[in-house]
Amino acid sequence: MATESTGLPLSCCLSGGQADESRYAETLLGRVGIIRQSGNLKSRPKAELTDKGYSSQALRNRLRTKGIRAVIPFKSNEKASQDKRRKLDIRWYKKRNVVERCFAKLKEHRRIATRSEKTARNYLSMLKLGAIRLFLKRLSN
Repeated sequence: MATESTGLPLSCCLSGGQADESRYAETLLGRVGIIRQSGNLKSRPKAELTDKGYSSQALRNRLRTKGIRAVIPFKSNEKASQDKRRKLDIRWYKKRNVVERCFAKLKEHRRIATRSEKTARNYLSMLKLGAIRLFLKRLSN
């Protein structure tokens, strides 16, 4: 799931239970777009904050070519983490909890938390309905 800085979901995609999440990072980033005040679509975020599951040199290279800052901790078996050449920006990484809080808000809905939907299509529909409710709650406040 991709969220904006205040925790509203922008995009989500489902993966298989045993699938490597980092394969879906590019797909997820391609689905994100924010409308600026001028009316133009902003499709490139300032930074991508992810957990170790998305740590790969290929993803870091793709983000670098697009001008997006990669705030991804290295896995313990990666070369860059062993020789301490690149430090993780802790200030930026602490902001990653916004995504976790978004998941927590979505899981307040029992059908999302228990995954009672049998098909991926139906579960994704429930996630989108939950996201719509979060947006409507924000608008009413």
